[in-house]
This record gives sequence, C-alpha cells and structure tokens, in this order.
Amino acid sequence: MEASVDIVGIGARTPVGLHAAAASAAVRAGISRLGQHPFMIDQVGDPMPGALDSRLDPRAWGPQRLASIAETALREACEPLAGRARLRAPLYLALPEARPGFSVDDAYAVRSAIATLPGLPIEITEVRLIPEGHAAGLSALATAFQYIRAGASDACVVGGVDSYFHPDTMEWLDANRQLVGAVSRSGFVPGEGAGFCLVMAEHARLRLGLPVLARLLAVATGRETKLIKTPAICLGEGLTATVREAVGDLALPSETIHAIICDMNSERYRGEEWGFVCLRLGHYFDDPTGYLGPADCWGDMGAASGPLFLVLGCQSTARGYSKGSRTLLWASSEGGLRGAAVLETAFTATGGSARAWHVN
Repeated sequence: MEASVDIVGIGARTPVGLHAAAASAAVRAGISRLGQHPFMIDQVGDPMPGALDSRLDPRAWGPQRLASIAETALREACEPLAGRARLRAPLYLALPEARPGFSVDDAYAVRSAIATLPGLPIEITEVRLIPEGHAAGLSALATAFQYIRAGASDACVVGGVDSYFHPDTMEWLDANRQLVGAVSRSGFVPGEGAGFCLVMAEHARLRLGLPVLARLLAVATGRETKLIKTPAICLGEGLTATVREAVGDLALPSETIHAIICDMNSERYRGEEWGFVCLRLGHYFDDPTGYLGPADCWGDMGAASGPLFLVLGCQSTARGYSKGSRTLLWASSEGGLRGAAVLETAFTATGGSARAWHVN
C-alpha cells in the first residue's frame, strides 16, 4: 500500500514577508513590494523594475545572496522537528536554469552553503539540485512524493530559491524584452525569495507526533516543446498534459479543484498557455480563471515558485480563508519543464471552518 504524503513544515522568505505567515498574509491582503531597483537602469535609461529583499544589500549578488535567502526559509520549515528525535532526510533544491549571472559553478556553491548549515534540527543526508527554473520546485516535490509513496524514504525536504538581481541577469532580461516598462508591454517584475517544506510519510509523522498542514494527492511533471522567446506558437500541450495527470484521479463531478496558485507574471506567453488548459480541462475546476498569481505582490519568484505556492496553500487553510479542500499548484519553466501538484488541505469545500487532521 502506498504511503500518504504529508506536509508537516513550511518556511518562506520573500520581499513581502520574512517567514511563511507574514508572507502569506501580505499576499492575501494584496500588499505589494513591486518597485524599482535602486541603481540598475534599463536600455532606455529608466530604473529597472524589481521586488527586493529589504534586509539584503542590493549591491551584493551571487551564490551567497541565494544561500542567505534560502537559510531563513529552510530553518523555518524544519522548526517542527526541534526537540524531537533527530531525523535524517535528503534535500531536493530547485535553482534557476543556467542563464547570464547564474552558472553551474554558482549552483554548486549554493548547494555547498546549504549542505553545511549548522544547527539544523534535521540531518541533511544529501542536497540534490534541480536547476530548472520556475517548475523545478514542483519537480523536486514530485521526486519526494514518489520516493515516500514507494517507501524509499520516510521524509524529504523540498525547497527552491532564486534571485534575479545580478547585473548580467537583469541585462539579459532587458535584452529579451522581459522586464515590464517602456520597452515591453508583456514583461514582468523580477523578485527574489525562497520556499521550503518538510514532507513526510504519514506513519513517520504519527511516530513523531507532528500535525499535518496539508496532504499531497498528486504531483506531475511534463515538457513543453514550443518555448517562450522562440518563433514557435505554444498551444499549451505540455502544461495541459501535466495538469491532466495531476488531476486525473479526481472523481468528477463531486471532486473538483477549488483554488489555483500559479506563476502567471504578466507575460503574454503564460496567459495564453493557461488559456488553452482552461479550454481543455475547465471541467476539473470550480473556476479555472480564478487563479492566484502572487507575482503581483512579490514579483516573479523563478525557482522558488512551487514551494512558495505550497506555503500559500497551507497558510490559507491554517488561517481559515481557503476556497476549499483541493488546490492546484502549477508552474512553467522557460526551458520547457512543466509542473503541477494537487494539495489537499483540511478546509471543507462548502466553506465551513477548518478541521484538524487526525494526528494519533
């Protein structure tokens, strides 16, 4: 029998909040940190857009910046283990795709910094990198989901971290007309942040006496071949197949998706891609157009997107404002990776009060 896969810890660091509860409350309230970079300018001489971490020096960039952001979220996600028997688990870390300003060596430097963090209440047995951008966090979650359900591991840590604020990266975005501003009507505001979650098999969670924040029903990954920044016309085939796999086991019409959290960021490509999914799979959703795109508040989070969406889903239940018990998370990477996950939370679909999961 396949094990249930539970979320027992979450952590976040974003421009709108330095931990999970604060960041989620800010997104719910519509608080925005979208603004301008303090000194970088675009090709027409205007300040580049950005949503920056207020605690970090904007003149510092590179692997250490990412490691500093990630550490905060990782420590928060592991807090439920404090004072309990020491747990051993692998960490699957989503990172940006290779791009100007972020190299393979940078990815290894981030991994080294995370692997040697002192004082964690968990023993990280390995740090496995998934350097594939926006959907990498959901790909990492898929790996953890498969391993735990197969009994290969009792627990995994899944996370993602990203920051666009390297001069080479920002110039690359500007050259590709991806920065919102006078040069592009379909650009986005770059952000930076990290999200982490502690994922456990139900039997291991019960053994440690930990409450559950949410349960993973399904996680899927796929590929799109008609990519952004190419002449090819994307009809959403890759994302459609990925979402279909994630929601395929729902018993319609009684089981539908009540909420959607995704990486829509004002780029036309992403909006059109999701539009095709809505046309094909709209019957799985209460409202396929009623999605939450938190990039409006904290900027585009790149490789941190999937884990941060999971944080938002868990917090919506914990605070009693979830739209229902099933939430779809999805993300699309520039290199073609697509990811989707169905999160089951403890909130009733009819809008009742939150109920506690059975713990022991």
